[in-house]
Formats: sequence, C-alpha cells, structure tokens
Amino acid sequence: MYSVTSFVLKIVSRCNLNCSYCYMYNMGDQTYLKQPKFMSLETVQAFADKLKSYCNSTGIDFVQIIFHGGEPLLAKPAYFEKCVAIFKTTIPEIEYVFTIQTNGVTLDDNWYQLLQKLNISIGISIDGPEKYHDEYRVFHNGKGSYTQVAKAIQLGKKYNLRGLLLVVNINIPIEELYAEMKKLDVNSLNLLLPDGHYDQAPFGLDVNRWNDKNYTPYADWFIGLYKIWKQDKERPSIYFFETLVKMIMGQEGIGNQLIGRRTNGVVVLESDGSVEVVDSLRACFEGITRNEINVNTHQLEDLFENDTFQLYYRAHDNVCEQCLNCPVYDICGGGFLGHRYSDENGFDNPTMYCQDMVRLITFIQNDILASLPAESVAQLDIEPLVYKEIINSFDEENDIKIDPEVQQTLVSFKKELQA
Repeated sequence: MYSVTSFVLKIVSRCNLNCSYCYMYNMGDQTYLKQPKFMSLETVQAFADKLKSYCNSTGIDFVQIIFHGGEPLLAKPAYFEKCVAIFKTTIPEIEYVFTIQTNGVTLDDNWYQLLQKLNISIGISIDGPEKYHDEYRVFHNGKGSYTQVAKAIQLGKKYNLRGLLLVVNINIPIEELYAEMKKLDVNSLNLLLPDGHYDQAPFGLDVNRWNDKNYTPYADWFIGLYKIWKQDKERPSIYFFETLVKMIMGQEGIGNQLIGRRTNGVVVLESDGSVEVVDSLRACFEGITRNEINVNTHQLEDLFENDTFQLYYRAHDNVCEQCLNCPVYDICGGGFLGHRYSDENGFDNPTMYCQDMVRLITFIQNDILASLPAESVAQLDIEPLVYKEIINSFDEENDIKIDPEVQQTLVSFKKELQA
C-alpha cells in the first residue's frame, strides 16, 4: 500500500535563471525541451479529477500541492487563482497545504499579496552571500540575481514567506553564511546537498580523495555551522539540524528523501501531465524518470507499478549491505537515492556523502550526550560513537541488498533510452 500526499506540479518548464548546478537544465537531462512551457489549466483539472479518485479510494484527507518549475512565477497571477479554485472546487472535502518554491527574482508586493490571499506559503532559493550566490544563480546573460532575491526576502517579512532553501556550497566560510542569514533576518532555513553521484561529482568534492577515510569536507562544513547555530540563542530554524537531533533523541516518523527511514511519498506532475518520480533523479541519467503515465490517460496509482517509483518510494529500505550494517543507518537512511548512483553498480552503493554523514551524525550524537546528565543518557539508551571505528568496519565488498529484478529493470531501461 503506497501513501503519497505531496504532489509537485511543474507548472512552468522554463526558468529565468541559469543556475550552473541545476539538475533540470545543467546536469545532462534535456527532456524538458519536449515539455510545454506552461501547464494548461485543462491538465490541472485532469490532475485534480484523478487526485479526487485517488483520495477517495485511499481515504487520504490531506494533500500538499507544491507549485514548482522551472520558475513557477513565470505564470500569470490569474493562473494561480484558477489553480487553487480548481482544487478546492473539485475536492472540497480534503485539507490542502499550498506551497510555491521560487527563485524570488520577480517577487514584489503584488505577488506576495496574491499568494497570501490564496494561502500559498512561499519558499525562496538562495545560495548565500552575494559573492557566492552570484557565482551560480545567474540570469541567462550571466548577471547575478542576488540583489533581486535579497529584496524579495526582505519584503517577505511582511507576508507569508515560509523560509529559505540553500544548496550547500562548502566554499562559503560558515561565519559569512551565518552572518548573511542573520542580516536577512531569516526565520527558517533548509539545507540541500548538491546533486551528483559517483560518475558526476558535485562541486566542492575532490574525486581523487574519495578513498581517503579522513576526507569529509561536507561534514566539516556542517559541523562548523552546527556549532555556531547551537550557540545562537536567537537562532533560525534549520530543518536539517533539527531533524537529525530529533532522530538521535529517538523521535520516529520524521525525515525526508535525504535522511531518516520514512518512505518517499512525493510524486511529480510535469507540464504535459506526465506523472513521474521526483525529478532530481534526473541528475543520474537522462530519461530516468520518464514513463508512459499521464493524468489524461491514467490513474495516479498507475505510477506505483513503475520500477523507478518503487525503488524511490522505499529508497531508505533499498540500501546496500554496508548501510544495513552501519550503526547510524536509521538516522542516515542510506541518503538520497540519486546520490548512490554509478554507471557500474546502479544504485547499489552507499551515498556518495557516506563518510560525511557518518562523521556529522557521530558528532551531533556525541555532542548531545555530552550535554546531558548521566541519568538522561541512560534513559535514552544510546552510546557515544567513534567515527573511525564505524568507517573501518565497512567491508570493501558489499552484497547486493536492492531487489536484483528492480535493479536489472533499471539497467535495461537506461540501455533502451540510450539506444
């Protein structure tokens, strides 16, 4: 039984920025060129109809709708009014959470007021201080977008700005990054690891040092940021850190596609009505998310029979043997599925951030234990961890845990796409 409650609507398949690390436009997948530039309202209605059938058959009474792109604010204001009306008219009996993820460059008072009226919460993407943001998040003419984004963030204090989303850049000194977040008076920040895999390393990683067990540049950066954040009595909410702390303290049922053991209940609707697995997997190879399922001809549940979806949905259970034997597996969850990919082994690898995650989780767990009274530590039934002991315990040869039939199907699918 699959439970999907989050739906990402790619209402615009183009973007007014050209971010160098973007999985959609600059990681090798060109399939967006075959998509309509805008999702038609007829497609939105077809999706709403299929969503109603899905909710009725599964008993789901809560749905998150995420307006995404490309850049979703390339659509007209009236488009959002009509979209929200379609959902609330078609399925009035369920509870909605509407969200939009934008680069923020066109956000102004009029947009904020409209989105507030429609009860659409807003997330803005930023890459840190101006110097670093403008190195990657640029317009198509190469000009940086920081000035417009910072203005939108400041303006958002009056409205329903939910928080900021930042793709980690370990070249940013953590003191500079944190000072920037304080200057912008950020209330909530979420951190994303850069997309990449074993055959296409993200920026900041030296592939020649991957076999060095002491090479953990992302963990080092996170730990430094965690220390500053922890000492700040007026600190912003950082979901990544807060979730790790909660899981270490024993809270269950939390996490996302990057960490934890939850199933990945997210489905993407492309601008032509195609129903697909989360699109960040496209960084693995072109066409990995493609199938024949469309809201105009299929039910949403048809995606559940798709091999890629099945692997993604239970990605935190479909892990390699090394992950199963790791003491921080329940917290790490094997990492994001796309970060495990290699042409040689498919997804039968630890996350490419494995050493970083082990070191980070080890540090935070030990830090928590050191701050608690002995009786509290005893009640938690957790022990200090030693990074080197965990890393040295990993066998060089790992048995396949991922369903071999699913793995072979994906290998065959890739060969067909390349033929």
